[in-house]
Amino acid sequence: MRRRLLLATLLLATGCAMLRPDPVVLARLEPHLGRLLLVGFSGTALDASEELDRLLCDVRVAGIVLFGRNITSAQQVRELTTAVRHRVQSCGRAPLLIAVDAEGGRVMRLGAQAGFTPSLSHRDLGDENDFAATELEARRIGALLREAGINWNLGPVVDVGYNPANPVIVGLGRSFGANPLLVTEHARAWMSGMRAAGVLTALKHFPGHGSSFDDSHLGFVDVTATARPEIELIPYRTLIAEELVDAIMTAHVFNRTLDPEHPATLSHATITGLLRRDLGFRGLVVTDDLRMGAIDGHYGLGEAAVLALDAGADLLLIAEDRLPDGRSAALTALTAIREALRRGRLAPERIAQALGRVEALTERVGREGP
Repeated sequence: MRRRLLLATLLLATGCAMLRPDPVVLARLEPHLGRLLLVGFSGTALDASEELDRLLCDVRVAGIVLFGRNITSAQQVRELTTAVRHRVQSCGRAPLLIAVDAEGGRVMRLGAQAGFTPSLSHRDLGDENDFAATELEARRIGALLREAGINWNLGPVVDVGYNPANPVIVGLGRSFGANPLLVTEHARAWMSGMRAAGVLTALKHFPGHGSSFDDSHLGFVDVTATARPEIELIPYRTLIAEELVDAIMTAHVFNRTLDPEHPATLSHATITGLLRRDLGFRGLVVTDDLRMGAIDGHYGLGEAAVLALDAGADLLLIAEDRLPDGRSAALTALTAIREALRRGRLAPERIAQALGRVEALTERVGREGP
């Protein structure tokens, strides 16, 4: 609560800082900027990873995200997350977001390769079309996550899979189906199961990736001709109105109708306009990985970080901290953010607002436990 009051004070103090940045306000924001980042790392143990220790105690990130490279067994991942939480406490830090993609099926980091029981994909659950079964599977997966010390599942996928040729959502079994009403019902059941297990969730990928013919992991994806917002926004509109949504993850898709210049992750019209103003979402917005080809290959990491925050995103996901040249991606992003604040490209009140939403989500982790 003390951190929330500090951030509220910063927000009130920023005033017209966008026109003439106040060095005092910027200095007050500086210690908190690492909280804008959710970062992945290499290794399977804290004591063997200087990179991870630096992220936790020097960069002071809001959270870490685990991938298959970080998980070898149930015991190992529990030891890792326990060590991470203890290290954060020793640094005088707030509770940490520990996130993972655990959708089920092929996108399941706690998978069979690490000795975990195989899980049902969204497509499996949608084909069975039993909402109780969907909730039960989510409860089971959620219990695995809690036991592993993970408190945030980056799912469910609410992309409506109406394009059978879509390679990254439909092709991988990540959509509950082509009917937006059934997608909504299964997502609600899935979120209920996760919530019962004490795990936070994030709807993805806003405003919709199910229509694309390309994969944004690999490069630029244009859905201008295939997007159908009257279908794809139904899950978001419904679940936001029911106040069931912990967070929403953006898609790196470009839709000229929404924004003629930027993909959704970097689009003020899409995040602040469509998601916040039109759909009324007040919670945390997290980007998809900024190192994916659709973003890093066209904008560069630093510029993308600045554009995403200015567009209305609150938390920047960087899936791998180590850049090809050995530098830190997290530090690269923070350098760009600091420079943008200093030059007036980013408003301090926008950053304070983002930090406030990050703290609100993090406080829930602290109340609910590991």
